[in-house]
Amino acid sequence: MSNSPDNRAPSAVAWGWASLAISVSLEMVIPGILGYWVDRQLGTLMVFLVLGVILGMTTGLMHLIRFTKTGRLNGGGPGGAASRDDKKGPNA
Repeated sequence: MSNSPDNRAPSAVAWGWASLAISVSLEMVIPGILGYWVDRQLGTLMVFLVLGVILGMTTGLMHLIRFTKTGRLNGGGPGGAASRDDKKGPNA
């Protein structure tokens, strides 16, 4: 058993991590797909695809950085005790 302060069932922790991975993945992929669709509709040559990929990667990375700053990736997992108590210091 791990030393994590999260007291949820292992399946709940796994679902939390899965939802985090899926949401970040979709944030990165969907703008590129939409950009590709717009390029097809307007007949442009990968202008909106490139903009969509840049937007998606930036959004996804910002999301990951926000999670690491709040401690959700460092302890407890998504929705775990570390994210609920992120205002407290390590000695609290």
